[in-house]
Amino acid sequence: MKYYYAAFEQTQEAIEVEFPDLPGCVTFGDTWDEAYENAVDVLAAWLKNAEKQFIVEPSPYDIVKNHNGQIFPIPVNEQTIESYNNSFNVKLSNDILVQIDKHRKIKGINRSGVLLQAVEEYLKNHRLDAQQAVQ
Repeated sequence: MKYYYAAFEQTQEAIEVEFPDLPGCVTFGDTWDEAYENAVDVLAAWLKNAEKQFIVEPSPYDIVKNHNGQIFPIPVNEQTIESYNNSFNVKLSNDILVQIDKHRKIKGINRSGVLLQAVEEYLKNHRLDAQQAVQ
């Protein structure tokens, strides 16, 4: 399995994650587990959406080991990459994000999971009739 090394650094606010080989590929989490889960997700999203000239082969551990933070290998998850085939970005207010974060922590899912469940529930409860679906 292919993987990239990520640097995890604990701050007062969160555990920040940065991929030394992939500029702009960053995330964070409130816990180490959440930071790791978010790292797997952001790596997949970054690899799916980055311009080809910015995607490099992963550096060996000896090259990244001196980066700030604790270094962990993050697997390239092909299934997660494929999930980004028809993805798009959504901007939400901080108030909504706080509510989403409370819910997802209780349910043990990420933000995308909450939004997916919400959309599925909405579509189930607001079915279009055949005429509306054609338009």
